[in-house]
Amino acid sequence: MPGGAVVRGGAEDWIALPLDKSLFANLDQDAVVGHQTAIENGFINELGGHTRFPGLVEFCTLPDNGRVYLYDFMGDLLAATSKGRVYRIGQNGTVTDVTNVPISGGRRVIFAKNNQEAWMAAGGQIIRLRSTKTELLSPDAPLTSHIACIDNIVVAVAINSQLWYYSNPGYPDQWPDLNTFSADSSPDNASAFIIDDFRDLIFGGLSAIEQWQRVPTGNTPFYRQWAIGEGVKSPYCLLSADNAVWTVNKLSELVKINQQITASVSNDIGLILEGIDDWTDAWLGGYPNSPCHVVGQKFMILQMPNATNAYGTTGVTLLYDYRNKRWSTLYGWDPTTGLRQRWPGWSHWRLWDQVFVGGEGKIYTFTTDTYTNDGVAQPWLTRTSHISEGNQFQIRDFRLQIKRGSSGTAVAPNILVRCSRDGRSFGPWIKRDLGLSGDRMMFKNFGGFGVATTFLFEISSTDDTPIDLVKAEIKGVKIGH
Repeated sequence: MPGGAVVRGGAEDWIALPLDKSLFANLDQDAVVGHQTAIENGFINELGGHTRFPGLVEFCTLPDNGRVYLYDFMGDLLAATSKGRVYRIGQNGTVTDVTNVPISGGRRVIFAKNNQEAWMAAGGQIIRLRSTKTELLSPDAPLTSHIACIDNIVVAVAINSQLWYYSNPGYPDQWPDLNTFSADSSPDNASAFIIDDFRDLIFGGLSAIEQWQRVPTGNTPFYRQWAIGEGVKSPYCLLSADNAVWTVNKLSELVKINQQITASVSNDIGLILEGIDDWTDAWLGGYPNSPCHVVGQKFMILQMPNATNAYGTTGVTLLYDYRNKRWSTLYGWDPTTGLRQRWPGWSHWRLWDQVFVGGEGKIYTFTTDTYTNDGVAQPWLTRTSHISEGNQFQIRDFRLQIKRGSSGTAVAPNILVRCSRDGRSFGPWIKRDLGLSGDRMMFKNFGGFGVATTFLFEISSTDDTPIDLVKAEIKGVKIGH
């Protein structure tokens, strides 16, 4: 146990559990020592406490129930759905359907823009929006799933090939046959593409990643600078953030790439990523250049929406605090089955100093006014590893130092604790209220948890309340002392 069980003058000291240690999921839970084995719908803050992840509140409802992908254009929020429709949304939530030509292809919608128009592609023809309705960009443009714009040149990766094409500068609807290059450092098709924060063109396939640069003069507008063998596992897992490029490589690792130097940042959750049974539609961040910055934190969201999660339902969503290098998980909730399920977002985008989340037929915003997802529970939970000193130990009391009285509700919300002793099944939840608004007493005691060689604790709340857990402590004594 951290610090051991110390007896001084006949009174046991309080011993702090290592809540400040990050999630470690690269071993079986029973083999982990000194870390958290689960952090759900929350994160470890800079001071080592645990904070609940914000909830989602509806911003607007769209006329169709397709998956929503977000962008911005000329001061409006732009939403495209998996049904092929395109909507412009004003800051007051007013929705205007601007679809004349729908988006085809059935894949995730990728956007690009200049000062006059926006472009969208999802595996079919490129669609443009420059006035009131969408239209076909050009019959000469390739069928594509990935587009971007640099110096008024639209760049598009051709479907199922190593080729990528570009428009004439300033003329996005002109696509001469000779305006093409080949991403040929590997035999795989080019399946992912972004322009990073340094104006480099990053192309990815399953076996390799290439960086191309813009040539401001001469007849050739681009040249290839380097290639590396990391590869891109899923076409929409490529993100530019924090002066680097991030991707899930062919070994199912999240890697950070600076020039040709790569480093894995997912060692702590390697088993989770290796165990993903379906990478279809996986996405990383607000593709391609928008990590998720909320509640003063800098996160990336990595979601495998069709993968089987630890609860046997569908949807694995990982939250990475890339500033503090810590992982946690996000879940939604199915009130019918009482099981966790996929976190309800399909995309996110920052505009008007808010972070918007695309759902299914709805657009949400993150909020700290509620800790539900559009009125559906968002259970918060943290689970320790096995706490042990090698000998039997009696826990005579357990307490939490936690912010209380902050929910503003008429009924006090609850915090729950349960314990697994010596690796056996968890005991019953022990419930304590967090007090009504104005309750400033920070400690809540839960009593004794008996005698065992190891103790594993879960701390949770399913109520609609903020959580700021500062410390968890036990008081006890070694048996025989």
